[in-house]
Amino acid sequence: MRVAVLIPAYQAGAQLQDVLARVAALAECSQVLVVDDGSTDDTAAVARAAGVRVLALPVNRGKGHALVTGFAALPDCDAVVTLDADGQHPPECVPDFVRAAEAGADLALGVRVRSAAMPPLRRFANRFSSGWATWLAGQCVADSQCGFRLYGRRLLDRTPITPGRYEVESEVIVRAARLGFRLASVPIPTVYGGEASQMRTLRDVPRIVGVLARLTLERVAPPDVMRRAAREGCRS
Repeated sequence: MRVAVLIPAYQAGAQLQDVLARVAALAECSQVLVVDDGSTDDTAAVARAAGVRVLALPVNRGKGHALVTGFAALPDCDAVVTLDADGQHPPECVPDFVRAAEAGADLALGVRVRSAAMPPLRRFANRFSSGWATWLAGQCVADSQCGFRLYGRRLLDRTPITPGRYEVESEVIVRAARLGFRLASVPIPTVYGGEASQMRTLRDVPRIVGVLARLTLERVAPPDVMRRAAREGCRS
């Protein structure tokens, strides 16, 4: 299985070198791509110094845009593992995601322990959005907002993804499940250090709620892109 690691990065120069060094030690990884989402620090320079491929976006547009850009740039991989650039996602867990894919998962979702290490507001928002996503997807979604994931090639080729910010990660879960793709959970440690999260509560939480509300409406009125994806799946 050809596995690429995709790292969307914004203002991550201080943490990225260590993350890339740990990714480089993985036997499962065939290539690494960093998408610099309009950083004004040395994020892109740190990635280039590590010898990995870099796509630098001219302005910050959000994690969803960085992910979609990265997926489009990795068409020859059997699977793409996404992890954050700030060190919250231990690269050493990547083999667990690969094993989940080898066992038949199309989308392997990292699941963080909701411990005291996770800020209380983040725990509440995670539990709320994960429950809503589970209901919409018809499959267990234990952590809808964790960005540590493995996406299979068929899922990436067939699932419509709307570029945006953090809400993209909820959308792809629900749409993939509705298209018949299999979800799996991969436990990962909950790591919170001194890094500053790029998620902004007043900006991003309403966007996540908004996309879940839109996906609720899609149950009865699927958009054209989903109807086409469903038809193409029936023919494949």
